[in-house]
Amino acid sequence: MSHKQRRKQSSRAAEPQTADDVPLARPSENGPRKAKTLYEIAAERQAALMPNSKPLQDALDSGNVVNVAIGPDGKVQALDGSTLPGQSAAPEDISPWLDTLLLAVSLSFLHFTLEALVVHQYAEVLRWKHVFWHTVLQAFPILTLLVHFMHGHLVSVKVSKQASEVVNGLRQLLYLVVANVAGCYLIYLTNDRGYMAVMKNAPSIGTVWVWSVIELGLFGALAGVAGPGAYAWYYGYGVF
Repeated sequence: MSHKQRRKQSSRAAEPQTADDVPLARPSENGPRKAKTLYEIAAERQAALMPNSKPLQDALDSGNVVNVAIGPDGKVQALDGSTLPGQSAAPEDISPWLDTLLLAVSLSFLHFTLEALVVHQYAEVLRWKHVFWHTVLQAFPILTLLVHFMHGHLVSVKVSKQASEVVNGLRQLLYLVVANVAGCYLIYLTNDRGYMAVMKNAPSIGTVWVWSVIELGLFGALAGVAGPGAYAWYYGYGVF
């Protein structure tokens, strides 16, 4: 064996083969380091095993490393707000049309149910085909358009974070006004108007009221119900 081969073999024997072979020591604050760091060992090993690959520092600078932290719920979260592999996308990443259709279809079923109940209440002949097509051809398209517009999908404008918060506040205020007006009018409609007006308008007004209350969230929903409740109490309308 030549001198060059013996020197190469001895240098390989001196290299740490596992993590247990790396000497652990507190780093010196003043003098030079006596041993290589894990980063330096990993960079040398990568250069030996994959000569054509990117250097380790270039891979780190290219954004392949994600800084993470453990959240209050015990889950791993990315500090830069990106989605980690294996995690589901955030609600705002849902397709706008999927978001619209999920709510519009649910509200359309509600409209269908309210119309059937109103017709049944007045002992009228319940024509299911008429109720079905009324929901599919009238209620569903209008609800889809309204939901798409109110959720900001129909007209999408990029604004700053502060402006976005203002727009969301105005949207919530509009939902609150609609919830109170629709709830009060629904009470007036079902108590003081004739059965034809109730059958024609109550399902639509009731659907809009429920939708507004849903969009307001828990505390906003209480405010959306408080207005109609105060209206019913002031004018002496009974609950049952």
